Amino acid sequence: MRTPFVRNEKETLMTKHQITHQIGDDQKRSDQQPDWLERLRGNFDAEVHLPADISREFLSAALLWAIEHKVDFGLFHEAGKIIVAHFGGDEIYLPSRWSDKRWHIGLEDKEPFFDPAD
Repeated sequence: MRTPFVRNEKETLMTKHQITHQIGDDQKRSDQQPDWLERLRGNFDAEVHLPADISREFLSAALLWAIEHKVDFGLFHEAGKIIVAHFGGDEIYLPSRWSDKRWHIGLEDKEPFFDPAD
């Protein structure tokens, strides 16, 4: 059984305890997430929806920036999207689409922000 990415031992123990069913116990149609995954995603109160074709270099830099700033997050995927679920208030460390219609790490006109091209 695969367990989702978690950041610390307490969360790891909690997650392993909560997810104890065999794969297929609560299977849904192939286009829906299993109930346990929906519950896990529901623990977060905000999300960033990135296009699935975003550059892997940008995605890697964004996730490493978030980890460096101790952002708790979960990664999920849906058709055509990569979803970074997080807790409100951490937006300054996560990707966002700015007025130039490009993705950047951080909020426009707010510090800190990070440009992987620098």
